Amino acid sequence: MIYKDQVLAVEPTGIEPVGEVSRHGRARDLFGVWFSANAEIATWMVGVFIAALFGADLRSATLGIIIGNILGFSILGVLATIGPRYGVPQMVASRLAFGKRGNSAPAALSFLAGVGWFTINTIFGAYALQTIAHFGYGVALGIMLVLQIALAVYGYNLIGVFERACAVLLAAGFVLLGALTLPHASWVPSPAPLQGFMFAAALAFAYAMGWVPCASDYSRYLPRDTNPRAIWWYAFAGCALPCIAIEVLGAAAVTASHVNLRTSVPTDAIAQLLGSGIVAKAVLITVVLGTLTANCMNLYSGALAALVAFDLRLSRAHAALAVGALGAILALWGSHPSQTAEFYTNFLLLLSYWASPWAGVVLVDLWQSGTSGRDPQRVPAWRPGTLAWVLGVAASVPFWNQAWFTGPFAHAFPQYGDLSYYVGLVVGALVMGAMKPRRPAAVVEGTQHA
Repeated sequence: MIYKDQVLAVEPTGIEPVGEVSRHGRARDLFGVWFSANAEIATWMVGVFIAALFGADLRSATLGIIIGNILGFSILGVLATIGPRYGVPQMVASRLAFGKRGNSAPAALSFLAGVGWFTINTIFGAYALQTIAHFGYGVALGIMLVLQIALAVYGYNLIGVFERACAVLLAAGFVLLGALTLPHASWVPSPAPLQGFMFAAALAFAYAMGWVPCASDYSRYLPRDTNPRAIWWYAFAGCALPCIAIEVLGAAAVTASHVNLRTSVPTDAIAQLLGSGIVAKAVLITVVLGTLTANCMNLYSGALAALVAFDLRLSRAHAALAVGALGAILALWGSHPSQTAEFYTNFLLLLSYWASPWAGVVLVDLWQSGTSGRDPQRVPAWRPGTLAWVLGVAASVPFWNQAWFTGPFAHAFPQYGDLSYYVGLVVGALVMGAMKPRRPAAVVEGTQHA
């Protein structure tokens, strides 16, 4: 079967390169895909936590949110440009820097991140559906799981159409939330604006880095000659614009409300802010829709990462079912709202501890060696990127600053927030650059797997 642009056909391609006959789409399609994936309530909760948990005032939070998102999603845009060149998922392409065996650990962590995001967002969506329709938690959870898993099983084309179709509805829902929040927000500066800025930038960057390991998953079907600059701009803007706007709205909601959002889950926070009328229900519908748009991609990319990490002899669709089942089991834990909010915060901060050094290594490898003449399907077991990544992660540990672990530097200088993301990124990149890996011999284009 030639998959090409068929929407109601199960995608047959797994982690092997997309054949030329199946290539289709335009760079601008990436904007709608990434916009809908990030126009979700988990993005809003990033802003809520920046202000509620870390005490950032709205001015400091806004500046930190803008800078963190620009830095993080600039990296995503760069990695999205390699999708059309190789036609493979991001965690396959990273074999070029890590080698086939060396790449297994980052791929496994990417799989765990996908499952974690899928679980957390499913819980949030189930709460919203439960509030709207007055279902029990189990029924609401079951409905959300079926819809999300179906989208992931059908795969790339159906996900793309669904994401682009939902973009306008999601934008409208958050505009409504903003119209009710911003007029009451307080822009009064806090006594410690630097600390609030540092935490806001770190948390926004952490959220962005959570998407980076699947950057090329959604560009790999584009024709090989698609303009890389267009890919970068549409992927970057599709991520950065909704994240900046919605995270600022989350921070504004804290300053606009006299209620305690510190340990609230999204539905509780919305109820405290908007009550239970028609406006609140409209926003909760946005929560449900945003859960679907984000989670079908979390599940899809998580399944691809699982195939890479564990060398599974499963089809992509079967891997999506298996990963969805795992997420469903974990989501049963979500019936405890306060625990969910606490876990979400800590999990979000953990994401970039491995992803930032990984991104630094992959970026330097791309800069040093380019894309021509390389085949991620034909690499040695180990490449220098593995050591650079390990050293990048190790260098970041003293700077970790979150509830589960506080490193010695972060403990001594809490006013600087969590610098580990930046340290890991820079150290991983510098070590990779210092190794100057020899460029592999060119591979004849016609010998690549189709």
